[in-house]
Amino acid sequence: MAASLLGSLLFVGFAGAAAPIRFADFIYVDANEGSGSGGHVALRLEDRTYHFGYHEPGVLRLDRDDSERFVHVYSSLENRNLQILRVAVSDAAFARLRSSFNARYLAEAEEYGVLDALAADRAFLEGWSAGWPAVEVRAAGYLERGPPGGAALARVRRRVAERYGANHLDARLAGAAASEGALAGRLESPVPDLAPVGRHPASGYGLAQTAAEAASLRLALSVLRDGARLRSGTTATIEASAFPIDEATRKTLRALSGRFEGDLVALAGSSRADVGFAMLVAAARLLALERTLGTGRLVVLDVFPPDPIRLALGEIDARGGRVDDLEDELRGELRRVRDVLQIETDLRESDYAALEALAVRFHEVQRSRATGADLRVHRGRLLPVRSARVRVETGLRPEEEVVRQRIAELRDRRAEQSARLDDAHHYNLIGHNCVSELFAQVERAVADSADDASSAESGSRTRLGGHIPPSRGLEFIPFVAARSVGESYRVDRVVEVPSHRRRRVEEMTAREGPAAPLRESNVWTSTVYRRNSLDSAFLFFTDDVLVARPLLGAANLLYGLGATVAGLPLAPFDHGRLVAAGLRGAFWSVPELAFVNVRKGSFFFVPRDPGR
Repeated sequence: MAASLLGSLLFVGFAGAAAPIRFADFIYVDANEGSGSGGHVALRLEDRTYHFGYHEPGVLRLDRDDSERFVHVYSSLENRNLQILRVAVSDAAFARLRSSFNARYLAEAEEYGVLDALAADRAFLEGWSAGWPAVEVRAAGYLERGPPGGAALARVRRRVAERYGANHLDARLAGAAASEGALAGRLESPVPDLAPVGRHPASGYGLAQTAAEAASLRLALSVLRDGARLRSGTTATIEASAFPIDEATRKTLRALSGRFEGDLVALAGSSRADVGFAMLVAAARLLALERTLGTGRLVVLDVFPPDPIRLALGEIDARGGRVDDLEDELRGELRRVRDVLQIETDLRESDYAALEALAVRFHEVQRSRATGADLRVHRGRLLPVRSARVRVETGLRPEEEVVRQRIAELRDRRAEQSARLDDAHHYNLIGHNCVSELFAQVERAVADSADDASSAESGSRTRLGGHIPPSRGLEFIPFVAARSVGESYRVDRVVEVPSHRRRRVEEMTAREGPAAPLRESNVWTSTVYRRNSLDSAFLFFTDDVLVARPLLGAANLLYGLGATVAGLPLAPFDHGRLVAAGLRGAFWSVPELAFVNVRKGSFFFVPRDPGR
């Protein structure tokens, strides 16, 4: 079921006489203009892909992506060719790599989380100094006080009383209020020192996080005890024509509603730190499902983040997007999901979350087309985190001098943490880039001993079949690193993933013959590529030609210079966009004169291929 909803990437298994082999996939991403113009590298470990990306202000951080999404973004949206070198490893070596990269990712997230927590604590105390403090409570924005609520929340209240006792919710509410009231006392302790970079920070939430958790729990318990309703404007409704709800679908949704009720009952007795947030999400989704079953139309929470990218319909067209295509693709996905719901009754929370996100995206496209309003766009995961500002019941107010002192300490600690992280993770094109850090992390993962440098080489040869020092020669260049992997590691096979445009042209050529590549060779007659305002100004594609590349590059150079000149009188009206596109077009045409291709164009929207 989850695979149907999420379109999970399929991996081919290999079996032999010996134990099953695992694969650590080294991915080389071809160059394109923009970010990663020199190429990029990543390590795919089944469903997770790890790679080091550039982040402001000039630091290199480990990113962890869903593997299907990584391939889709780079090969389809960014239109790059991928080369996947499948390195055969044992189960133990695979576990080492996955554990090491995951630990590094989580450690960095905690380090930068400390930075965010220090800023949040300072803002919280500044609010406290100005009056009574308030915090943003995640998921609280979906609910508001109202009548006791529908039958679903009433059933939850009865089941909570049966399981934990008639006074359980009142007792927990009193405890939550006491936790909030004790916050002022925490200010008597100085702000703790920072942990060394590279080690896990000290456990425990910051003051603002503690206050938010306490307020969230109090609010969630009040929802269960007193009832609530969905706040106006926080849901999306899908018309029956796009998502018809027949009896089979209704049966699946009723079963899911029962699961959410059971989750709320269990959470009412849970002591986990984020229980308030989990209860608010479950309650809001339960109310949305109740409305769905009552109206016969799919109702889901609006899970767009509060600050999404907003694009005017004309801007989408300028970036090569077709809103009609996007709506058709989402409508087809909704139809496929509904087909699954008719035969699958055991729906998991993750499956419903995928349906929720899909339905909201579809509703957003329809809303934008109907009203002409800007389209909200978010390429990451959509989560039900719409927050509301909630006053914290702190009881006694602390001394004003204590608050000022803590604010000053937080300001100093944050500046110190920011400087240390910038120094530890600074980006350097040659000595500290996406390639060198990837190989360095691989060495840490496979080394027999963290304290013995020679053990990294022996561990790498044993577990990967070879050794590539992180700072050797020209290995900091992505395509050189890919070649070294092929020569040094135990590569089972190499898989080429062509860019989106190249795939489409190859398909057209197979159907239409030589006329297709001729038509698709330039931006004016191409049926695959549409002019993207984020791309530079160019005329011919040169990534799939070699002999004629300098000649086509010269034409691109003249075209870029011409666009620059033409853009000068338009600069006051288009804010210099055409001039900038022309200059970039001329710049990326120069390598083509020497048979080198970098620019390939990009795409605003490409339907996902679950089988890739």
